[in-house]
Amino acid sequence: MAVIFLFIDGVGLGDENEHNPWYIYETPGINQILNGKSLTHQAVGQYGHDTVLSALDATLGVSELPQSATGQATIFTGRNAPEAMGMHMNGLPNRELRAWVERDNLYTQFSQRKWSATFTNAYTTEFNKRAATQEGRISVSTAAILSSGSPLRYLPDLQRGEAVFHDLTRRTLKRFIPDMKEVTPELAAQHLWHISSVYDMVVHEFFLSDRAGHSQDPELVKWVIHHYDRFLAELVRVKKDEDTIVLVSDHGNSEDLRVPTHTYNEVPLLLIGDIEALFSLTHLSDLTHVKPLLHALVARKKESII
Repeated sequence: MAVIFLFIDGVGLGDENEHNPWYIYETPGINQILNGKSLTHQAVGQYGHDTVLSALDATLGVSELPQSATGQATIFTGRNAPEAMGMHMNGLPNRELRAWVERDNLYTQFSQRKWSATFTNAYTTEFNKRAATQEGRISVSTAAILSSGSPLRYLPDLQRGEAVFHDLTRRTLKRFIPDMKEVTPELAAQHLWHISSVYDMVVHEFFLSDRAGHSQDPELVKWVIHHYDRFLAELVRVKKDEDTIVLVSDHGNSEDLRVPTHTYNEVPLLLIGDIEALFSLTHLSDLTHVKPLLHALVARKKESII
């Protein structure tokens, strides 16, 4: 009985047109989830008794294009980071934003409520040796999990099936470790689901989607969409009825290959499972509402056990 929280970087809800790879490329897994529709703005709505696709505002009342650091900070804290910082901030968080995230985030909030949560992404030992890491130049997701005192997962965990690499298949890792065996996105999904069996919430971050959008490389974008679609489909297949999958992005990008930048498009929040938790919220319109949704999902699961 767990919440599986999937953060996918740089995916907005574009329109059904030839510029949107999430529409023109085949996504049989997403199509099955959304009754034949693709991951576009036109697909927003409820599907059956357990699936809802919502559109969230990523601009958060601050002009200029939404960016990664503040978007992710908002998702992982439930507070409006662009408003607090006075701007959208790209890339890795600076010292001020990092400290802002570390003070209060999903992991520390869950710990205070005696709930368990873990970040499932695997790190290399080289990560800790990098000058950037030692200087504190780390991602929002890394800063958040470290602030809770929880350990990171490393390659031995990955090889035991107790972690998932950021690209799902370990393809990126194999470039640096030739002996590393690639896995299918389906196996990555099974590993993630296995980890979720002993936590209230597990988190996975996938950021190749944002890199692919910036590159405007149709082949890379196609690879990303194909493999993530398979990963998501397998998660839906193996999850138990009492599990809930929540997928969200921080800003648009890969849904419009005409531009190498981010977009103003709303972002998806796809929930598969306990959709009643959505109706317990006062608002579900922007990135600040992801945190209360995740809290509501776990609280409802705890109450159902009592």
